[in-house]
Amino acid sequence: MRIYDDITPALKAILFHFIRGYTVWTSFIVPAEKVEGIASKWAEAYGTQLPAWKRQDRKERKLATAVALAGPVISRPGMRQVMLMATDHALTMPGASDWSREKWLTRLPEFSEFVMVHEPREGAGYAWSCRLQERVLNGLQQHLVALVKAGDVGQVRRETMHWVRFYPLYGGVRRQIRRMYRGAAKLWTATRKSDWPGPDPERLPVMIGFKKDPGAVAGVKRAGVG
Repeated sequence: MRIYDDITPALKAILFHFIRGYTVWTSFIVPAEKVEGIASKWAEAYGTQLPAWKRQDRKERKLATAVALAGPVISRPGMRQVMLMATDHALTMPGASDWSREKWLTRLPEFSEFVMVHEPREGAGYAWSCRLQERVLNGLQQHLVALVKAGDVGQVRRETMHWVRFYPLYGGVRRQIRRMYRGAAKLWTATRKSDWPGPDPERLPVMIGFKKDPGAVAGVKRAGVG
């Protein structure tokens, strides 16, 4: 199991593995001290520590193969989210196996406050990316509207700048925050009759593809990640 201390490389790894065919998954949150035990269990049951060439050999023989990772959970210090990702052959493995007993999910992966998406990229075509889950985005929007209505310039500036620095601005997240800031800027201008004090929605930072190798990510940008 690959254990990450930061949410950004964990998300990068999930995107990478999904693109490489690990499209079914299961995940849960545990105290940090339990991660090593789960890693050992999954290594024995699913071969998550197998070298890449053995996993590829299993894929070619249409046998299930899996990878595992763990990472921090936003706002829950001391807890970690563990994720087991497998090829879709896991859904058809024999009935008495660990594979068949696992409760595999087939929807797009979710990790911490994020969900993987396939959506139009800026410019042309589609890309795999991450977005904030709707419950998280709705909470941010409600909080931002309350700040705008309160009219505290300093508080609006601090909060909106913090979010831009705090959340990894994959294309999906950046588009969400851009829309949110556009709406807030219009509301601010209409109600306060002054310039929007937060970041310029049209000039948010950009995260392109993978900045660091989460394991072996050569060629991932060609797969359309943004």
